[in-house]
Amino acid sequence: MALCALLRNPLLTAEGKQAESFRLVRRHAQWLKKWLLRWPNWALVTTADFARLRKYPSPRKDATRGLIDKSSSSERTSFTRRRYALLCLVLATLENEQRQTTIQQVARKTEVFVRVNSELAELDYAFDARVLSHRRELVAVMRFLQQNHVLVRADGDDTSYVHGSGDCLYRIERTSLAMLLCSARGASTVAEPNLNDFIEALNEVETPEFDQAQNRQLQNRLVRRLLDDPIMYFDELTPQEYNYFNDQGERLTKELHRVTGMFVERRAEGVAMLDLDGDWTDLGLPETGTRGHATLLMAEWLGDRLRAEKIDGTSETSSASLSETVRIPLTTVKEYVAKLAATHECRWRKNANSTEGIRQILFDSLSLLESLALIEISDDDVLPRAAIARYCLAETSTTATGATV
Repeated sequence: MALCALLRNPLLTAEGKQAESFRLVRRHAQWLKKWLLRWPNWALVTTADFARLRKYPSPRKDATRGLIDKSSSSERTSFTRRRYALLCLVLATLENEQRQTTIQQVARKTEVFVRVNSELAELDYAFDARVLSHRRELVAVMRFLQQNHVLVRADGDDTSYVHGSGDCLYRIERTSLAMLLCSARGASTVAEPNLNDFIEALNEVETPEFDQAQNRQLQNRLVRRLLDDPIMYFDELTPQEYNYFNDQGERLTKELHRVTGMFVERRAEGVAMLDLDGDWTDLGLPETGTRGHATLLMAEWLGDRLRAEKIDGTSETSSASLSETVRIPLTTVKEYVAKLAATHECRWRKNANSTEGIRQILFDSLSLLESLALIEISDDDVLPRAAIARYCLAETSTTATGATV
């Protein structure tokens, strides 16, 4: 359970809601450091105040791993690009602050930095504390930093700041601030002028010269994917990774099953470590509520489309290549969601059958399925991946007493 706590929250602090998980990690720190270094090659730093798992990011270049803001509502809201940019600006501001600061002071200094920075001006990025939406974004960032013990609220109320009539005093935890950002290379060692190239270079590691070291690196990359990604599709692996997994995959998955308790599901298209109890993941399917019900129904519908194509296709067509041919226009998916909203209007959330409600359900459901690597989304269509075919509702029957089984 200590490893589980670290994977769910790579930065644990000795205070607050994470205190029990932190104590568990500290108790097993010696074993964790040894195992994490050998298998995924992640470093674990522990002190009397915090535990930080320094992970490498997943090689899957998608937008499904964003921070989730649940501070202001019951809905899951992902951080936007604007909010990520604001987070970086706030961190830069906090680096130059004293032991304490206020939200208004952070807002003023961030405004000045944005105003005088020509690169941000070229990108048409603006921050103005007089704008309500900008104040809300700043509060969301400050709350995220509180959750990770970078800031500790000492006085005041950030809600009143949103309404433009208050302030909030924070104590800055320097150690947590220094450990929050994590990359394979320090930013000061990268000289790439292009932003995308700069971000790529932050996590580049050299390929070793010797075969044994290269195999160790392949093992590390595959274990990271099995721990981090819902599904590891073989068509996403390099030829070297695929060949190594063919030879060593059973050894790797047995070790992960031993340590995590997750079960291995291997198919022609890829492999997944199944978290049957939901302890190791931040996302689940099925889920409760409108979003959960709609997503499950959509998963079954998309799976049916994929299975129907497989039945109609030729025997020479592999499942992997077949999934690439079943592209469903977004307009068709939206029409299906509209039918669901009309059918389940009395059971789903308020205004689910309105234009905005249908749009939100469509976005929520597709986002969850994409996060679980069950679909790929483009500007015009949805591509069901092979794993979505496993979602199929069982037939129901009614007994003489009227009970459904």
